[in-house]
Amino acid sequence: MNDIFSYAWKVFSHNFRYLTHLIVPFLLLGFLSYFTSQPVDENNIRVPLIGLVLYLLGFSMYMGALIFFVSQEYQKKLDPVTTNLFNSMVYAPLLMLTLLITNLPLIIVVILITTPNAYQFIALPLLLFGIYVSLKATFAPFHLMLEGCNPVVAIKKSFRHTDGRVGKIIIILLAFYLFTALVDGLTHFKTPFEVFNSILFLVGVALTLLMVALQQIAVFKLYVNSCVEMNKEQKS
Repeated sequence: MNDIFSYAWKVFSHNFRYLTHLIVPFLLLGFLSYFTSQPVDENNIRVPLIGLVLYLLGFSMYMGALIFFVSQEYQKKLDPVTTNLFNSMVYAPLLMLTLLITNLPLIIVVILITTPNAYQFIALPLLLFGIYVSLKATFAPFHLMLEGCNPVVAIKKSFRHTDGRVGKIIIILLAFYLFTALVDGLTHFKTPFEVFNSILFLVGVALTLLMVALQQIAVFKLYVNSCVEMNKEQKS
């Protein structure tokens, strides 16, 4: 794992300015997520729902821009930020669909837990299954955008390419979640000043977006390694 983290940090640090420019449009996600996290008014529930949809679409665009970035940086042919942002808009709907498919079991678990129903007993096994599917589909966005696969084929290829690599994926994700939990704890405490609360929340979003970039660089390196190894196996 040292080579993966070393590569990720090298790419991240060398392209820090590029990445800070890349996250600027997506800082709006901070306002949307802050808005949707507020108590819901039963008479105006459409507002947070619209905000949530826009947040998911915006996050998909950011993920798409990152995928273009890591691929181009690996080939030493980095396009301008604006070009990658524009191209990510084209792939955002398909990428969002792919992420929704791969996380559907976990979404169902949340619904089961948060709503009164007779099927809550399946929440735990469905949670374990959902975590497994989510881990195995980690490479799906790369197959989708870099190889031109449709969402279903991308997910199937990811299941094959992640064989023997789930443990490394878990380590990368745990490192990311520990950092985001720390940022969340530092930026979510409330003060009497709402403007200060909003600014603090926005700082937390900026740090989280940068951490997502670092995470995706590490995952991309795993994806590249898997492609190289699969090609060697096919030739032998």
